[in-house]
Amino acid sequence: MGKQIELSGGRIALVQEFKGKHIIQAQRATNGDSEKLMFAIIAMLTTIDGQPVVMEDLEEMPGKDMLKLMGEFGEANF
Repeated sequence: MGKQIELSGGRIALVQEFKGKHIIQAQRATNGDSEKLMFAIIAMLTTIDGQPVVMEDLEEMPGKDMLKLMGEFGEANF
């Protein structure tokens, strides 16, 4: 189960519900770097137009789209 979010250009992000295990995996992937933690979680649990996302994709994403995704994970709107 997930939530669809419309991004710029009509792209659709599908955000999966996250669990504690995802936070632990993201902590491992970022070597405990708290500044990268949310980005790692977003990358792990989001697809855009059916394609997986990596953290480098997020760096090049339009800011307003990145803020939408961060808001979804920050508020855990599931």
